[in-house]
Amino acid sequence: MERNALLAFVISIAILIGYQMLFETPAPGPQPGEAVPSTAGDGYAAAPAETAPLPAIEGVKPNLRFATGAAAEPAPGRPSLEVPERTVLVDTDLYTAKLTSWGGRLAGFTLKRYRLTTERNSPLLDMVESDGALPLGLHWPSSDGTKVLSDASVAYQIEGGPAKVRADGKSKIVLRGTGPGGETLTKTLTFRGDSYVVGLEVSVDGRSDDRLAVSWTRNAGSDASRWGGIDGPTILVDGDLESVAGSGIDPAQPTRYLGKVDWAGYATHYFLAAFAPLGDLSHEFVASRRGDIGVGTLWTAGAGNQLEFDLFIGPKGIETLKAAGHRLDESVDLGWFTIVARPLLSLLLFIGQFVGNYGLAIIIVTVLIKLVMYPINQKQSTAMKKMQVIQPELKKIQEKYKDDRETLNKEMMELYRRHKVNPLSGCLPMVLQIPVFIGLYNALMQSIELRHAPFIGWITDLSKPDRLGTLTIPFVDPPGIPVLTLLMGASMLVQQRMMPAAGDPTQQRMMMLMPVVFTVMFVNFPAGLVIYWFANNVLTIAQQYWTNRSGA
Repeated sequence: MERNALLAFVISIAILIGYQMLFETPAPGPQPGEAVPSTAGDGYAAAPAETAPLPAIEGVKPNLRFATGAAAEPAPGRPSLEVPERTVLVDTDLYTAKLTSWGGRLAGFTLKRYRLTTERNSPLLDMVESDGALPLGLHWPSSDGTKVLSDASVAYQIEGGPAKVRADGKSKIVLRGTGPGGETLTKTLTFRGDSYVVGLEVSVDGRSDDRLAVSWTRNAGSDASRWGGIDGPTILVDGDLESVAGSGIDPAQPTRYLGKVDWAGYATHYFLAAFAPLGDLSHEFVASRRGDIGVGTLWTAGAGNQLEFDLFIGPKGIETLKAAGHRLDESVDLGWFTIVARPLLSLLLFIGQFVGNYGLAIIIVTVLIKLVMYPINQKQSTAMKKMQVIQPELKKIQEKYKDDRETLNKEMMELYRRHKVNPLSGCLPMVLQIPVFIGLYNALMQSIELRHAPFIGWITDLSKPDRLGTLTIPFVDPPGIPVLTLLMGASMLVQQRMMPAAGDPTQQRMMMLMPVVFTVMFVNFPAGLVIYWFANNVLTIAQQYWTNRSGA
């Protein structure tokens, strides 16, 4: 392959990775037919001295407005209730759920197979993370249609629990209360011992409007990272995955989505809480923010006084999400080349379970990809050798006809013909490999199985950068020596030195700078991705060594 083609490819990949490294994905702007700015619809009453429209679900009482001076919803956990709080626990092999009678909300949902950090005594990860409004809110319009009512200050009665649910069992918890307008409120949750899916039924009796909403809340951007994509409200609407960063939402300008909703809720890099509606109804999803709290609210119209959902609360593992149904597995965004990334991710998970080490699994997958691509890579190497052989003659022609472009092109093509060299023969193979690289890149970035997965020695979490010690180095975050990244940079340097030298001195200098550029870029990359690139470099060195010795 010509050096300029290789250079173009490397720079393109550098731009792709560098952009993702340096910049958070911005909150999406309004798209026609998808996300429309709205000044309300987050499921809460408007703040004092504000007016805002109710969610404008298509065909259902549009353009209603809040009454000026409506009070904002109080923070659950500190309601103005005279009755004492009651909590109930539901324990399964997968999680422990905690329900509170204050607002009928989820006060906790700890996942037993996931911890906050890699430390042995680290607390279990809690899907409920909010310093204000707790998730599982219920909302509806008032009888006069002037404001949104909420169950935040409702003192629910809890029927059932506490419960220990076996793997093949179920447990039902019913919460009953009276709304601020005298409505009869009911929430029924069915917990399953072998699933992260919770059956949810909600009803509001004693009103005329047929719109209801449920909401999930979380500290906005609390789990965001440069690698994690968007942390905030998310939805699969009309077959498209849409997300908005919780920390980037304008509190005065929520974003709403209209269309066919498969599920909607709140997502972080590796975890998801999503309401999957049961039944073919009209929906509107509103992404909003109240202070530091991100809110995802799913409004439904036309269901009368009762709604049913499958509520998924758990990890974004592909197989786990597939088993839950509702196309929840599409919450794992594998990017442009999903058709390539999904098989690669499945292969990685299969090998990882077989060998018991996902770092080793990444190396094995890299070897397999290299074997499949061997004929293509070999064609590249051969093309590079041929191009190198004719470089002296090519340089003479370029010098001789530098002022006659037409003759220069004719002489170059004649030179290529005599030596049976196709200057583009090395470019096409590289183009074919780009989807594979990007697909595997996204698979490694999104795989929850790499979270807290150890490799060897100091590498205890493949989803985080590798660090040995705590030495503070500029541009290296967190502190420590990036041993694996330095080895990767060294392997790139060796690889460059083994390649035939380019005739153009400028290209030579640029190519020799690439190991430095990539090392700087990769220094804060997750260890799993660095392992892949390092292993790929080592295999490329071995192949180039064989090509040079064989004289191919």
